[in-house]
Amino acid sequence: MTVIVSTFSNQQIEAFQSQFVTIYRDAFKAPPYCKGEEEAMDFAQSLPQHVEREGFRMVVAVEDGAGTLVGFSYGYQNIPGQLWHEEVARAVQPQIVAEWLMNTFRLVEMAVALRAQRQGIGGLLHDHLLSKLPYRKVVLSTMAAETNAYRMYQKRGWQVLVEEVIFPGVARPYRVMGLELGEEREDAV
Repeated sequence: MTVIVSTFSNQQIEAFQSQFVTIYRDAFKAPPYCKGEEEAMDFAQSLPQHVEREGFRMVVAVEDGAGTLVGFSYGYQNIPGQLWHEEVARAVQPQIVAEWLMNTFRLVEMAVALRAQRQGIGGLLHDHLLSKLPYRKVVLSTMAAETNAYRMYQKRGWQVLVEEVIFPGVARPYRVMGLELGEEREDAV
C-alpha cells in the first residue's frame, strides 16, 4: 500500500473527526489492546480538546489513489498541569521530571487501520510528526506489552523512562518512553 503523509489543519481535523474515531476503534480493537466502544468515545471527546493545546500537530496517512484515510498521529507540548504530565511526574524520579517532562513534545496518539498495519505506515507517521519540531525531546506512553508500536519505538531510539504507570481510569499499565531529537535542532526550546 502506498500512502501520502501530510499535516492536517484544525479545520481538516474537525471535518474528518468521525474517520479518526473509526480508525482508532479499528486499530485498537484487537489484542493486546482490546479497547472497546467506551475508549473510542473517550478518544472522540478528547480530540477536540487536544487540538486546542499549545504546540498541537497532527499528521495523517492517506492511501494513494483511493484517498482513504488509513492512519494518523498527533501530539502537543507537554506542560505541567496536564493530567498525563502530572501522573507521570508522580511516578518518576525528580531528575526524570526535570530532564524529560519540561519543554518537551508529547506524542499523544498514533493509530493505523488494521488492514494497513505492518506496512511501515506507523513509522512514516512517527517520522513525519517528529520532523522539524521545535523541541529537543519527545515523550509518550504506550501499553506495557510487546506490541508492534513498542518495537517500532525501540528501533527509532526511544528509551524507557519508567516501565509501568497506571493512569486514572485505565486498567492496563503503560510504559513511559523518551526520545532525544538531536543536536542539530537550533530552533529547539
